[in-house]
Amino acid sequence: MNLDQAVLQLDAAAETSRLRLLVALLGGETTVGDLVAMLQQSQPRVSRHLRLLLEAGLVESFREGRSIYYRWSAAGLAAGVASPVAAVAASGDPTITADRARLQTLSRERERVALRRALRAGGARGLHQSDTDTGAAISELVLATPGELRPGDVLIVGCGSGELLQLLLPAVRMVAGTEPSSHRRQVARARLRRGGQPHWTIRDADATRLPFTAASFDLVIVQDALVPGAEIARILGEAARVLRPAGQLLILDRILPTDLGLPACLAALGFTVTNRQWLPGRAPDRALFQASRADLTAARTGTDD
Repeated sequence: MNLDQAVLQLDAAAETSRLRLLVALLGGETTVGDLVAMLQQSQPRVSRHLRLLLEAGLVESFREGRSIYYRWSAAGLAAGVASPVAAVAASGDPTITADRARLQTLSRERERVALRRALRAGGARGLHQSDTDTGAAISELVLATPGELRPGDVLIVGCGSGELLQLLLPAVRMVAGTEPSSHRRQVARARLRRGGQPHWTIRDADATRLPFTAASFDLVIVQDALVPGAEIARILGEAARVLRPAGQLLILDRILPTDLGLPACLAALGFTVTNRQWLPGRAPDRALFQASRADLTAARTGTDD
């Protein structure tokens, strides 16, 4: 960072309302409407503060339907401004405490409304926390593999209510999720905000059209997206597109032990299955498949020999 950029960021943060906004966004992405309700100021005024933070590179924004979300940018979190903002957040200041309470109330209400709407629509999948066996299996594969570096940037395709996002968030640099259901996105965001960590995002996206640039992630998890009738090759092709060359692909879905179609589809994309396991349950149909690019797998095998 050069001197001019540092001055721009410090100047943007050195104002009471903008500092309150930065503290609020330490919990994760938040709509302009909720930030307006938190500050209890007019929307034009809050939008002007957000624009200054955006121009300073401390935050970034994206649109979802009628809403605009703001979140800390990766560059902003890496800047020197983030540490004093975190110190203010932990200070117990009464204004910050009141801001936090308002946002928590809004978040809890959004979660309740989203749960009711999802249940009425018959969309219960992905609204409950993962079972212990699934969480333990994923932790073992992703976070506790001896001799392997933990992934820095993780994408979960079909993140549901965010249970895997919550599981991985403390151990990685950044975690993103895609989920086409607006109800599930709202539930996931509400739960993730309670964790008080900003390095996550959830996007409205179909599994065949991911809103990320190529080679953006060290690990891509495809979760319950290979439903009957889905374009499995396109889904896995998109996952491969956003995966870095040395990255890992993890598939968590209902896959019968006799189904040989998935390995063949992965092989056509240049991947080799390095690990597979069926999780405990009433029927052996829920599986974890781990894969990496075939040339990388061959190179590692040659090194081991």
